[in-house]
Amino acid sequence: MSEKIRCIPKLRRSKILLLLIIVPLYVDAQESEFFSSTYSSVARSKLEHGDQLGVGVVDINLITPTIKMGEHTKLNNMFAYRSLNYNQESRSEKGLHFPGNLSDIQYALLIRQKLNDRWNLVVVPQLIVRSDFKSSFGSRDFFPALAAVAMHQSGKHEGLQWGYGASYSRDFTKNTFTPLFAVTYSSPDYRIDMMLPIKAQFVMTPSKSWEYGIDANFETGIYNIGTKNDVGAHNARVINIPVGLTAAAKISGMFWVKAKVGMQFMREYDFLDSSYQVLKGQGGSMESSAYASIGISLRLKE
Repeated sequence: MSEKIRCIPKLRRSKILLLLIIVPLYVDAQESEFFSSTYSSVARSKLEHGDQLGVGVVDINLITPTIKMGEHTKLNNMFAYRSLNYNQESRSEKGLHFPGNLSDIQYALLIRQKLNDRWNLVVVPQLIVRSDFKSSFGSRDFFPALAAVAMHQSGKHEGLQWGYGASYSRDFTKNTFTPLFAVTYSSPDYRIDMMLPIKAQFVMTPSKSWEYGIDANFETGIYNIGTKNDVGAHNARVINIPVGLTAAAKISGMFWVKAKVGMQFMREYDFLDSSYQVLKGQGGSMESSAYASIGISLRLKE
């Protein structure tokens, strides 16, 4: 395979780094959704060496009830599970065998500290386990992360908050530091949730029983796959940016169903060495591909 397959231009690498973060920190555990389960199917698309790769994704998320520590501190436990099930087709003689299943298990502590009438500090320490679980379980399966954002409540516009901060993670390289900027706004007719550079969402709320909108996300993660593979890689890194149209409807009480259709862009599947560097000529970018998802969620009454 030519080195072109994995030599990402420096400009593109810088753009990817600007899109990185560990977790959507703007989530307010008391405001709305506290449990969700979603299945997504991404159509097969071509890799640079000609093979095709598709993926089915299962996502489960849970946020526990708020714990108040005094007058100014609130805590929430957050749990997340993701399973990536890859299906490969038309493997060529020069093709690679991609791990069929990758798992992502996360625990985070959401800490919200009131600083004064206008400012709140949000801190999220996070422990992540990412692996194919086919090799011995060890320290290389753990990917710690930390993020902090200071949020300001607007005095002129009710429902508007904005803030900034930074994060540390091992989502793109071994050690990645990323500046963050957040904006949230809610009104009777629509809401906006942005945590740049990870997520941007616009949702219309014509009634209390259904909603629709558009969102874009940046998703990336490094997984431990041991060394028993075609190229002796220690890790695999996956990258994609899904952009989709969303819709959700309340069925009864707290129970909602939701769906999404769209496209995934800037898709990558890279193999990394023990120093988290991309192995030249291994893995590669994939063509953009259509995807669809369906799921259920539970929301507290607003």
